[in-house]
This record gives sequence, structure tokens and C-alpha cells, in this order.
Amino acid sequence: MSVRVEPLGGGYALRFRHEHVDLIAGNVVLLSSAALETEARFGELVHGLSHPKRVLVGGLGFGATLRAVLDALPAEAHVIVAERMPIVVDLVAGRLAYLTGKPLDDSRAEVFSGDVFDAYARGPFDAILLDVDNGPEWATTRGNARLYGAEGVLAALSALAPLGVFAVWSGYEKDAFLASLRRAGFEASKVPLTERGVMRARAYVGRKPG
Repeated sequence: MSVRVEPLGGGYALRFRHEHVDLIAGNVVLLSSAALETEARFGELVHGLSHPKRVLVGGLGFGATLRAVLDALPAEAHVIVAERMPIVVDLVAGRLAYLTGKPLDDSRAEVFSGDVFDAYARGPFDAILLDVDNGPEWATTRGNARLYGAEGVLAALSALAPLGVFAVWSGYEKDAFLASLRRAGFEASKVPLTERGVMRARAYVGRKPG
């Protein structure tokens, strides 16, 4: 299988592997198109909401979650996607827009350039979908740890409208996070996210009481 690496500057590069493309920094894979199917299933969680109008997506990635959310929402909806890496926004708005159907071209989508925790102040939201790490523990940025602790979970609860949903994409098992959701006052559950019929990830979901 041929591999082509294209430097982007700033220590970043695109790596093309057969049908997949990765955004890498050194030897670290930051984003991969190989995970797009489970991310789309994650975005489809908004299908379970009643008349969703405002959604916050934490982490743009290559845009699969955002695309799925937009596809599920009505014309008058508004989706804020929080992304702190300008290079990711530039790629999804430009040369890699084809990967997920040009989600940033949709007039309902707005980019919040900063920390998703700070975007909570833009609520209330009908749903908050977080995919800023590989699960409910910080990985890319140490500051993300506050998203998953008691303070962060309570902040998400406060930023939701009644019956709103808070969900965290996870590539690994972390069922203790369900207890964290329940302690904050959520009704908690785990939803499998499949790729070609096989579970490859899961969403830890909390629903705010009415």
C-alpha cells in the first residue's frame, strides 16, 4: 500500500494511505478519515431529540459528526462547532471538504474558535456532542480534563435545555463515566457506535430531566 506524506507547515502534515487521509504532527495521528463512520453515527444521536434547534459540537475533526447533525436538523436550526485548531478548520473548509460533504458550507453551521468549555456560555442547547479527545479523559490538551470532571459535567448540564442530551464519543471503555453523569443529575446510558455493523466506539450519553 503506497503512502504519501505532504507537509503543511507548523509541524503538521497530511498522510495519504490508500483511501484514507490522516492529519499528523510528527508521529502522532491527530485525525483520521478511517474513523468517520462511527463519528457519523455519533452525530445521528440528535435523531432522538424532539424538535432540536440548537446543537453544540465539540471538536470539528474532519466534519463527520457535524455533517450528520446537520443532516438530521431542520432548516431553521443552528449548530455551533467548537474547534481550537485553525488548521483543522482550514482543511475542512477547503481541500478536505469532500470527505464529509462540505459541512462548513452549510449556513446553519458556525465555527467557535476556542475551547468547547467556553462555548457552553452560548447555550442553552438541545444537544452537546463532544469528540475533542478519544473518550472522557484528556488526550490532546491537558485543559480538556475539566470537561469530564464534576465541574465540567455540571457545566454541560447547565448549558442544556430541559430534555437536552450531553454525549461523549469514546474509542475505549470508560463505564465509570456513567456514574459521573448520574451524580450530576443526568439519566445516563451507553450507546454502541458501529462501523460496517461492528462496534468500534461508544457514546456515553446523559439526558437532562425535563
